[in-house]
Amino acid sequence: MFPIMKKFVILKSTAICWLLLIWACMVNAQKLPGVQTTSVSAPNDIKIDGKPVEWPKFEAYNNAIECYYTISNDAKNLYLAVQATHYGIIAKIAAGGITFTMGSTDKKSTVAPVTITYPLISPLYSQGVSYTLRTNKTLSDSLLSALNAQLSGHVKEIPLTGVKAVSDSVVSIYNTLGIKAYGLLDHQKTYTCEMAIPLQYIEQVCDATGSFRYQIQLNGLGNGGKNGIIIVGGQSLDPSEAPVSHDSANFLTSPTYLQGNYKLVKSIFTLSGRQ
Repeated sequence: MFPIMKKFVILKSTAICWLLLIWACMVNAQKLPGVQTTSVSAPNDIKIDGKPVEWPKFEAYNNAIECYYTISNDAKNLYLAVQATHYGIIAKIAAGGITFTMGSTDKKSTVAPVTITYPLISPLYSQGVSYTLRTNKTLSDSLLSALNAQLSGHVKEIPLTGVKAVSDSVVSIYNTLGIKAYGLLDHQKTYTCEMAIPLQYIEQVCDATGSFRYQIQLNGLGNGGKNGIIIVGGQSLDPSEAPVSHDSANFLTSPTYLQGNYKLVKSIFTLSGRQ
């Protein structure tokens, strides 16, 4: 075979492989529910390291946050794993982090919800993530290492609220409380964030069946998700607004979120003596 023809065949095969991979991801996302409602037993020997080896599949794909995610628990901890594949979503996570909120299912409850946020990255290090991912088809080992240094290497604290055992609003990532969080990017430009919080710190928001209300929010830049326009799946809640690009300032600075209910796997938890 002529060299030029051989090169064309290789390029064509590579393009077909990439198209098949993208198609497979789209099909998988379409099959998954938008919100997880099922109870899931956490994998054995789970590690909070940003490597999704424990997650052969995710429980849901939500169009509002444009991420895959799974909530699970074992006898001691509640876990959240979130995975993003779009450069714009990863940049948004770098800009303001992911906030996981656990609250009572009783709307009249006065119990404060528990929140954990990761990653809390200084703007000095979060800049340029979107551009690097957008302009590089592949990530070399050195470039991947540099990006992960931006995304996780400078994170020293985990913001918290509603945890009675913690008087401060943040804890060190090296804390001895069992509260853990970490995130990593891989060569396929996929970012995975994992969090763990001991059940003893959320028991006040769980009802007698071990159920609680949850929210997963991508905070965006600057406002911590507390106010501003809400962007849902690239579209403002204001119907008169035009679709929002992943590269626009509105998208980067506006929170996106999902809400649902989760019930702890009943056979393996005990909260304040409840079986």
